[in-house]
Amino acid sequence: MLRSADKLDGYVLDNMEGAVDQAAFLAGTETPVAIIGARGTGKMYIARILHAKAGGSPDSLIAIDCREFRSREDANRRIRQALLAGAGKTLVFKSPQLMGAEAQLKLARQLATRLLADAETPTYLPSVRVVALLPDSLQRLVAEGVLQRKLASVLAAYPIRVPPLRHRQQAILRWARKILSQECASRGIEVKGFTPEAEQAMRQHPWHGNISELRQRVVRALEQKPGVEWLTPVDLQLFLGDQVASGSLELPLQGSPGYECAGGSYSPTAWEELTLVLAERVNQLLSTRRPLPLGTWLEDQIVLATLARYQGQHGPSAAFLRTSRRNIARWLPAIATRQGMRDDCSLWQEPARLVADWVRGLGSAGDSPLLAGQSLLLELLEAHCDTATVDLRAQLLGVSRPTYGKRLREWRAAALANAPAVAHG
Repeated sequence: MLRSADKLDGYVLDNMEGAVDQAAFLAGTETPVAIIGARGTGKMYIARILHAKAGGSPDSLIAIDCREFRSREDANRRIRQALLAGAGKTLVFKSPQLMGAEAQLKLARQLATRLLADAETPTYLPSVRVVALLPDSLQRLVAEGVLQRKLASVLAAYPIRVPPLRHRQQAILRWARKILSQECASRGIEVKGFTPEAEQAMRQHPWHGNISELRQRVVRALEQKPGVEWLTPVDLQLFLGDQVASGSLELPLQGSPGYECAGGSYSPTAWEELTLVLAERVNQLLSTRRPLPLGTWLEDQIVLATLARYQGQHGPSAAFLRTSRRNIARWLPAIATRQGMRDDCSLWQEPARLVADWVRGLGSAGDSPLLAGQSLLLELLEAHCDTATVDLRAQLLGVSRPTYGKRLREWRAAALANAPAVAHG
């Protein structure tokens, strides 16, 4: 094992089914490397191991977050700057499939020829190591039309696959204890650990959000139960009363022939999980006639997740949400007054976690996440239009009946016009 990797902040070493060893081997080459794994599996951790094994210093690993590119020009300009200044560095492209097609093709051409594009005279790229972090196999991303074939070809030589946490059963409790230790240290508190029931629940949970989901559940438990000595399954929201948390529900593609052929490697996106959980909540609330303002809470959570993504900065948060800084400042007091209600509602904890996961993985281009969330909830509510009154559906959306009618008309008009959907990550 790599000695310097043992000290990488925020991680605990586990075997990862050979991904660590493969990264160490590829560190001796300058071949562009694709690191493939679902969200939260530790792809950046593997990139850091590759970089460290190659002898790179921590400050010479440069992460290029392709989610933040707002246009083709922005992508090309920032990539050009990184390549020109990349001598002796490792450039890690996070989610390059979210770039536009032309930007992907330009990057592929530069990596394949080792020549800088658009230079007046032929200019060779400096000696730079390139790593791409991708959420799915190259073949599947190409088939879905989000990754350009030429860029996939450049990255296809030695892809590293990081298995999901559910395939690393022996590591689940090690990660949980390490995360608990870190979070307790950062808060200056002491928690003895997890109850045996909590450890059993963690071993049985599918962990579609992987290590990120594990950290989110531990953090929420510590915030909701200050002073607790042991964390239980209920604290971790792995059980809701007698009902297993929705993460264990059957997800899209499971049970299909293609799923088994892929070795059970399919992991749903955060958007797919959020859609499933919200559909379950809508069905439950409509059947019990319990008028929780899901729409308002969903918008609250999207705003809070966006602020967390941008470390509380109102400027980039407003740009991401396609609104103004003034609106952000105007919304926050009301969002804060509803915080207690959201936190006290066990039905809302899983959607809140998945909203944070979804917002974190979105690209900056496209429609507002607020619009995407509103459209999703409207679609789910309208699926029950024959059995639920307009008044009840409006209450669940968190608006008046006239406003519900207005939003419904706008949603239908957008659907008829085939309006482009936001990238769902």
